[in-house]
Amino acid sequence: MKKLFALLLAFMLLFLTACNNKPADSTLGTGTGTGTGTTNSPNQSQPSELDVKDTIVFNLNQGFIDLPSRTIYEKSGTMYYYSKVDGNAYVYCYDPLCEHNNGDCMANPDMSFNARYIFFINNRFYYPISSGKIISFSFDGTDKKIEYDGEYNGDLNVWGHSLSVGPYIYIELYSFASEDGIAHTLRFNVETGEMEDLTEKTGNYIRPNFFYNGMLYGYGQGIERVKTNLDLTYCEEIEPIPSSSDHFSGSRFFGIYNSQGHASIRLYDMKTETLETYDIEGWNEGDGIYTLYADENYFYFYKNDKILLGEIWQRGKLKPTYKYNDGSIYRVNHDGTGLVCIYEEAEFTITGSEAIIVGDQFLVFGQNVRVRDNQTETWDNGLLVGTIGADGKIDELKPVEVVE
Repeated sequence: MKKLFALLLAFMLLFLTACNNKPADSTLGTGTGTGTGTTNSPNQSQPSELDVKDTIVFNLNQGFIDLPSRTIYEKSGTMYYYSKVDGNAYVYCYDPLCEHNNGDCMANPDMSFNARYIFFINNRFYYPISSGKIISFSFDGTDKKIEYDGEYNGDLNVWGHSLSVGPYIYIELYSFASEDGIAHTLRFNVETGEMEDLTEKTGNYIRPNFFYNGMLYGYGQGIERVKTNLDLTYCEEIEPIPSSSDHFSGSRFFGIYNSQGHASIRLYDMKTETLETYDIEGWNEGDGIYTLYADENYFYFYKNDKILLGEIWQRGKLKPTYKYNDGSIYRVNHDGTGLVCIYEEAEFTITGSEAIIVGDQFLVFGQNVRVRDNQTETWDNGLLVGTIGADGKIDELKPVEVVE
């Protein structure tokens, strides 16, 4: 009954969207690669270069696709969405008769999930597949289309890194798949369906990494860093950027870096070309850090630590087993001040590489684990959610309810 109600509600929302002639979830400027709400999300419809002055556009998020009404994630080969309206999760397919097993819906799109290479443009999802195809789905997870087929021989991976800006998807073509034996930069226009080989047209190449102020930044044919305009008619070799990471806001990259047991915060501003470095006040020297999430004010991270759980039977022998974080989540200001533990549970362990904050909800992949009677016991495995209180701390992490 819950699923039927959810389906009816979804269809009503889609109908209202069509009547208002405004694409659902195509709003710009509602999220960022860090979830700050101050720049454009790397997985939302991308604006034109005129709309993103002094703003980084970067596709490096791997675990979540954040849209205004929902957050998309994958578990055990199936794609789900977490609803920001009711806090439940649903299989990403609105067809009640679909079996989700033939690649014809977004719940099982017949490709590995990597949010870095899934682009939401003009209210459709576009997937450049490494074998040389681009497939798309409508917002409701149906209407699968093959937008482009390069017809490369075999099942080899011929496409590498990709980046979306405006109506364009820039794609790296590996050298072994090109006729001249060098890597090429391709550009697909989702509005016209045209695929261009920009390297063949201009002689220039870039492995696209991020976009800033009308320019693409990335790597050339070797290890050199380059920047180009959108048509690749201009290409310039540049100095390495001191700090570019998967966290950014406006014109600034920022991240926590570990070097020889020392953790520091580094903020690099593309606009001013300046680098700021801060120590984390109160953090123990030598403790490793793994960043889960960042927003316009804070970093959220955990201690990368090897914790002995106990001994378990393996092949007739008792052997030690471990987890690799202590069950605590920390928060710190961008300038290294204000360090605080916002969640602590001895039997909890983080299993994913990132988290995301939706309103006052903190979402992260994890589980509870312990050793009892020389056997490992796990429970509450999967996407967990907890409410961030007024004091900034998480009350409790509980499994997100999946509505079947």
